[in-house]
Amino acid sequence: MTRRGWPDLPALLAEIADVVGIDAALAIAEAKGGQAVSIPSRMADDHWLVRAIGRDKALALSHHFGSGVRRVQLEVPLGPSGSYLADRRRRARLVREALAEGTTANEAARRAGITRRSVHRQKAR
Repeated sequence: MTRRGWPDLPALLAEIADVVGIDAALAIAEAKGGQAVSIPSRMADDHWLVRAIGRDKALALSHHFGSGVRRVQLEVPLGPSGSYLADRRRRARLVREALAEGTTANEAARRAGITRRSVHRQKAR
């Protein structure tokens, strides 16, 4: 479990959520998840962070990570649903649910956004 009860967030996003709130942390993950980013001590209005979460929150993060006096580099993790494994689990759950309802393999594939062949492979397990 992460610091303030953000169980689905990687540690860095949980820390960001502690500083600027969960909505801002998720906005950052959506904008730059999986990328290296720079958080400068001063930001123009068109800086990606200001556009994503607003000037006040962007400056709060700058102060938190760089004491507001230096530029910091961060590797922004993917958000709670942005990982390959999470997506795979979600699709597998959709297939299980569809098949439990008695749908066809075609319908299960449509609901999960995968191929019919993948549904058959999952059924074989």
